[in-house]
Amino acid sequence: MITSSLHVAGGMYEEEPIKKPKPRPLMEPPVTETVLETQKSPPKSLPPKIVVLGSTGKVGRRVIRQLMALEMDMTIVAFVRNYDRACDILYDELIIERTSKGPKLQLVVMDLVPPLYVARFKPESEKEDDEDDDNDEEEFSVSASRFYKNDIKEYDFRASKQDDALDLDPYLPLKDAISNATAVISTVGTIRTTLPFIDYLLKPWRIFLSPGKWCQDPRHPYYVNYMVHKIVLQYAEEAQRERNKEVRLWNNNQKRKASKESQKNGDESKQKKNDKIRVVRISDHCVANPAYGLVNVVTNIFRSLVFRYQEKCEKLLSSSTLVDTIILRPGDLVDDIRNETVTTMSISTDGKLPGPVHVGRDDVASLATLAAISDLEPAMNKKQAYSVNGTSVVKTKPVQSRRSKLRRKGDVEPKHWKIAVGWSGQERTGFENAEKCMQFIVKDQAKLEKSKRRKQALRNASILSRGIIQPIQRIMRKIEGGNVKPYGLFVLLPMLLFVYPVIISMLHSILLRIPIMTKAMAWSITAFEPVRSAAIDYVQPTVGRLIKLPGKQEVAQKMLIN
Repeated sequence: MITSSLHVAGGMYEEEPIKKPKPRPLMEPPVTETVLETQKSPPKSLPPKIVVLGSTGKVGRRVIRQLMALEMDMTIVAFVRNYDRACDILYDELIIERTSKGPKLQLVVMDLVPPLYVARFKPESEKEDDEDDDNDEEEFSVSASRFYKNDIKEYDFRASKQDDALDLDPYLPLKDAISNATAVISTVGTIRTTLPFIDYLLKPWRIFLSPGKWCQDPRHPYYVNYMVHKIVLQYAEEAQRERNKEVRLWNNNQKRKASKESQKNGDESKQKKNDKIRVVRISDHCVANPAYGLVNVVTNIFRSLVFRYQEKCEKLLSSSTLVDTIILRPGDLVDDIRNETVTTMSISTDGKLPGPVHVGRDDVASLATLAAISDLEPAMNKKQAYSVNGTSVVKTKPVQSRRSKLRRKGDVEPKHWKIAVGWSGQERTGFENAEKCMQFIVKDQAKLEKSKRRKQALRNASILSRGIIQPIQRIMRKIEGGNVKPYGLFVLLPMLLFVYPVIISMLHSILLRIPIMTKAMAWSITAFEPVRSAAIDYVQPTVGRLIKLPGKQEVAQKMLIN
């Protein structure tokens, strides 16, 4: 029974008219558009969020301090292995209160080389525990199947446990941090002393094999310098694809609305700019040197081919088609503070500086910080370069041109820069600070990209280039892209020339002191004497025919016999 409520109207009690409910449809209409296509607000631009790898290192801690000194509203995610050590090193950044507009620091405790990714790694304690658990579960499944008279597979849960263990991703915190990050600064590095007998001498072919198949040491440069950045680049590209998809759907929706409303230029300003994720990697200046250089050969022999995996990491980052990468190649790092009145910073945009190169860790950290937060497009005038707490940030003025429109739509190609950093005593060739270095890098790279586009346009216009030169260049890029410099060859040659002969002579001298071995060697000499004499009889006439000089046959025979 439906009743109505009463209300006062003009001093009289009147009944409120009864509202009959509308009949609901039996089923909901099908959804034909995605959420992104129907959203009314544009995708929000992400606030600055910078992920720092190797935050407790000598360079990483300086990067954290310089980022925290900026008066910008951003989030800094620092990945550390040891929480107590990180608190001791980053005490000032963690304890000092910051304003609401200042940076916020987050610590993530994680091992960038988890044990599951190391070759043949499984602790003995886990093996024993797994064996005991497997025996108990096997007894339970057998007894349950006999009692209920069912198949034993219905009560065997070992396979499901193995699947659950495989589903656990140890890199999940790193993936979550990169998913909404604007830049990643990697300062990770390793120093692993070569184990000669295990790495090279017992099995020399391991020089040309991937250490991921045989090396059980997580400090190996393959894991730290190459594998970690491969995973970082993978997660960064996944996040960039999602952002590209979101921006593309929004722009298409704006175009559709503009065409319906017959507005030619009204909605053009609503196009969303697609900012790319930026990966800043601090590498080494020796990667630019040839593989046969004395410094490279000695370092690779005693430091587990560290430059090979530094170069592989650089090539991997430079091959990305989705994210921007900036590779800094500092010289020998020192803790000294640069005297700005005498020494300047030297920069090379081709990735190589002449002579011995030294640079301070503070300057490298400041340049890496600016590379992560600055705009990579050149400023149109001097007023667009402003300073934030002593740090210059480069901004660009929107230009109404075809290239700027493509850039705003996200169709511009990613940038891959290799910058060599060092100290110089000459004022004309250097810069006073990292801010001026970054401004020079942005302008110089813009000029290089412009000249490359012009050369490419001229090549495309030529029939000879399109038919012959360009296919050859594509083949050479594919051949060179998968390979690095022959570091392993120049490590193996010194061992073949010096190490192995010394080991053989030592073994020979030791065996001669054993009576049984001397008798065995004498017996082997007598046993192979017929073979030796037959070989000499076959070689002597051949050598005599080749020499064909009077009096030289006897000399050749004596040399062969001896």
